[in-house]
Amino acid sequence: MLEVDEYSPLVIVIEKKDLLSSNLQPYLDTLNILVSSKENMLKYYESVDVSISGYDDTSLELFEIEEVRNFIHKLDKQFPFWLFFLSKQYSGLQMIAYCFLLPHLTDEAKAKYHPQQLADLLTNRWFGAMNQLFEYLELSEDENERLTNKILEYFFQQ
Repeated sequence: MLEVDEYSPLVIVIEKKDLLSSNLQPYLDTLNILVSSKENMLKYYESVDVSISGYDDTSLELFEIEEVRNFIHKLDKQFPFWLFFLSKQYSGLQMIAYCFLLPHLTDEAKAKYHPQQLADLLTNRWFGAMNQLFEYLELSEDENERLTNKILEYFFQQ
């Protein structure tokens, strides 16, 4: 059973062996528990983190590794609700988002291209998914605005 308390997130650890074999199912099973009921949606609201294990021996950032990027893209196609569930206190959301940005760029190129790519991802995919959950749960516009501002601060003011 999934357990979370107010001080620590539910951490979903994606193992390298599953990533290399494109074994999404254990992670989709866990993620689907989050959206299985209104109670779970509220329980896990902003209290999940995602990490990837097995890549400690590389100097590359996770989002620069092709198999990591491919896995995250496949996972996202089936579960686009990251903004609603992932904590903005940890780096899992950033890692997932960066998998959708151009890899292997100079710092100058990252500064030029990443903000617009990130804005496009948020606007064209993730905010829509987040808003679906807000509507389904009948959460207030004020709460939606609070979370939206928190997300923008998380990504653009770090």
